Parts: sequence; C-alpha cells; structure tokens
Amino acid sequence: MTLFSTETMKGYFMDKLGLTTIAEFGSYAGMFLYGTVLLLLPIGVLLDKVSVKKVILGMALLAVVCVFGTAYSTNVTLSMGFRFLLGIAHCAAFMAPFRLAPRWFPSSQLALVSGLLVTFAVFGGWVSGAPLLLLLEYYGGETTMLINGFVGVFILILIGVFVKDAPEKETNETTEEGLTLFEGLKLAASNSQNWLAGLFIGLLNLSVLLLGAVWGTTYLKFVNPAFDEVTYTGIIGMIFIGTMVGSPLCGWVSDQLQSRKKAMIGGAVLSLAVMLLIMFPVSTSATYFYIVFLLLGIITASQTIGYPVIGESNEDKVLGTANGLSAVVLMGIGAVGQPLFGWLVGYFGGNDSLSSEQLQTAFQSAIWVMPIAFIAAIVCAILIKETFQKSED
Repeated sequence: MTLFSTETMKGYFMDKLGLTTIAEFGSYAGMFLYGTVLLLLPIGVLLDKVSVKKVILGMALLAVVCVFGTAYSTNVTLSMGFRFLLGIAHCAAFMAPFRLAPRWFPSSQLALVSGLLVTFAVFGGWVSGAPLLLLLEYYGGETTMLINGFVGVFILILIGVFVKDAPEKETNETTEEGLTLFEGLKLAASNSQNWLAGLFIGLLNLSVLLLGAVWGTTYLKFVNPAFDEVTYTGIIGMIFIGTMVGSPLCGWVSDQLQSRKKAMIGGAVLSLAVMLLIMFPVSTSATYFYIVFLLLGIITASQTIGYPVIGESNEDKVLGTANGLSAVVLMGIGAVGQPLFGWLVGYFGGNDSLSSEQLQTAFQSAIWVMPIAFIAAIVCAILIKETFQKSED
C-alpha cells in the first residue's frame, strides 16, 4: 500500500509505465485500494466460513505472485491489474489478525494487542521509506521489487509454520456454528458500531494513505524546496515510526482508562491540532517537520482503538463479516482520498507548467481534506457507544 512513499519509486514507475501526469499516477496507485475495497466484504465473509490460516496463505501467495509480476511488467494495463490483485490480497492481511485477536485475548488486553498488530503492520510502511530508498539507489527499481517478492516468500513460510486459527481448546467452538451469508451481512450491517468504527479508523488513517503513502514527499518538496529526497523521505517515515510507537501506546491508554470512547475522542482532537501545525508551520526547518510528523503518527494511531470496538460489538460467528463491512468503509475513504487529492491539486491550478509558488498554493488548498476528515472523526467518536467490558478477566 505504501510502495510509492518515495519520489524515486514514483518516478521509476512513471517512467517504466509511461505515466505523465499526477492524475494518471494517482489513478494507477489507487488501483490497489479499489481491489481492497471491492473484495473486503467477500473476504470478511470467507474468514467466517473457512480456516483463517488457509485464507491468509492463499492471499499471501497471490501477493507474492503479483509483486514478481509488477517487477517485470512494462504494460500499464497489466501492471494496474497486478496492483488491483495486490489490493485483494491486502484484504486478508488487513482483517485476519483482527479476526483472530478476540479468540486469543480478553477485552482488557484487546486494545493493546490491536495496537501491537498495527505496529507490526506499519513497520512495512516505514521500510517503504528510507530503507527502500537505499535499495533503489544501490540496486535500481526492478531488483528492489524482486527483493520485495523474496521477502514475501519468507513471510509466506512463516505463516505456514506459526499461524493457528485458535487456541486448541477453542478450535471446535469457533468452527461449529455458522450463519448464512445473508444472515451474517444483516447482523453486521444492522450494528451501527461497525459503521462508526470503520469511519473513525478510515478518517484518521487518511493521514497515512495521503501523506505517508503517496503525496507527503511531494507536499514537503514545495513547503521547503531546500530539502533533498533523503530529508523529506525521512520526515514522512516519522509518520510510520510514530504509528508504530503510538498504536500500542494508544491501546494501553484506552485499556487503562477502561474506555474506548474517551481515548478515541482525545486522539481525534489532538490529531486535528497537529495537522494544523503541519498546514501552518511555525518553522520550515527539517527538525520541526520531523517532530510534527512523528506526533501525527503517534496521535492518529488512536485509530487502532476502533478495532477492539468492532471486536467487542460483535459475536465471533459474524466478526469476520463485521470487520469486512467496517473495512469497506475505512478503505473506501482511502480509495476515494488518494485520487481525490490529486484531482484537487489540479482543480486548484496545480500542474507541471506552474511555478513552485503556484504549485505550493494548490497543495495547500487540497490538504484541507485532512482537517475536515479529523473533524468528522471527532463526530464519529462522540456517537460511538462504550464497549470496554470491565467485568471480563
């Protein structure tokens, strides 16, 4: 998802595939999220019906094949197809851990565990920044993608060896009872908690999908043209480092407060404040941006509290479907947000023929999407019902 977080990788794929405009590249990058959004609900239902481990193995294998395909493809249509399929594989990577967590951990630990899961996941986002840039400089784009593919093979082996569907004593309980597709969808869709939690996660996650995954380095390049690529790639990497630190921290705070709602409201309000510091910087130094992007990652990590809300608001037999429904909402926000941001830049006058000052003005106007999203997240957090189960051991 964060493959294009460096300007070098964006440039490599634009040259390789013959893409000439920001809007064209936004559409190409967005194919990943289109695949994710369209298949989230079916994969969620599948996770309720069959072995979670088998689904993960199948999707991981699909991802590995697509990464190798992307490495060699020079046809834009074929490459978009591989990126679309990668988005489908991402569905299982995104939902399966949160499908398994409530089987293995009680409510009193679930927010912390969910935060740790996100920390492990976001580590990939950090790797796609400065570490990936080093690989690109030494080995070039194609070899870097092949290395990416072989890492996927290694992960596939680890999944096969270590992942289990449930503790042994609960295996029968988790597979005996099931619902029909319609019953599961109806039960998940009728629960407003799933919609609100999905919106909350997606709205706060927009900072990672927009600034971390695609447009952050481009934005910083116009805020301070003196930055070299190593600097602004490092700054964007702070979002992922902050998320890795903040995810378990926010989960721990929620568990200590014995409240999901309070932690979510506080996280959304502070996210809005930090975003305004990025949009209206009191300094344009690298140190300032390193700090505020780190804070953005730490505080928007409060989005992870939405996952235990879903886990605590649904029965196990429908949890995969509920996660799928919520994920459709949150990833749908990203699927719209990435190309929308590129379109807004063009709408406000941004194109390659303009001066740096004019482009900066266009980006400054488009980035208002972020504070609007955080205000909406505050509203969602206020509307969510408390789910922390104080009586559970």
